[in-house]
Amino acid sequence: MALIEVFHVVASQYPVTTASGTDIPQGRLVTLDAAGTVQLCLDGDTTTGPWPVGIAGDSRSDGTTSYTPESGSPLNAQDGLTKATDLDGSLILGAYGDSQRFTQNRVADNYNEVLASGKMTVYHSGGEFWTDQYEVTHTTAATTFVPGFGVYASSVAANLGMFTDELGAPPATAGDQGQTVGIALTSPTGYPSGVPGTGPDSVGFSALPEGGNSLSWGNFLHVKLSI
Repeated sequence: MALIEVFHVVASQYPVTTASGTDIPQGRLVTLDAAGTVQLCLDGDTTTGPWPVGIAGDSRSDGTTSYTPESGSPLNAQDGLTKATDLDGSLILGAYGDSQRFTQNRVADNYNEVLASGKMTVYHSGGEFWTDQYEVTHTTAATTFVPGFGVYASSVAANLGMFTDELGAPPATAGDQGQTVGIALTSPTGYPSGVPGTGPDSVGFSALPEGGNSLSWGNFLHVKLSI
């Protein structure tokens, strides 16, 4: 769960190449290539394009995991644990958990959410979301997401489609500050899973009906979408 929809305005269905070496994790900013198919958005350059069209609502996966290492999701491996965590959905395929496979929708499609339809859900035209697909460091500077300030698509090639505050020194290309894709509503913070308890990634939430701590899904950025 790299994307949590608070509400959305439009959920379009755009064609996507189902077989690709590049995963598109749910919760990242996407654009369209020359063929009109969904691809990860780089930079959001206001001078030349392509411009971001929305947030990926599905994941295109190579079939290895649902929360893949390349997605950066804390659900892939939480601090202090070497096996699947208590919040990972995984099938135990070997004795003592030595072989595991992470699960998500459409298991019959080898864990690729876009394989059956050839289309990807893309949220656009507004909405409010929590996503863990954001940069922690932009080039050499730590990102600082301030409520009320704009967020952008990353200009770092290794972080295609990630949200950023554009601090630091981006590559020297025209229009590099890019299009404002949204407004930060809350700085990255732990998001409660609703499961009471403590663990490596638990946070001191008091929002549970019964009070007390909650296990966390990890840190999420709360944004208002403006594309």
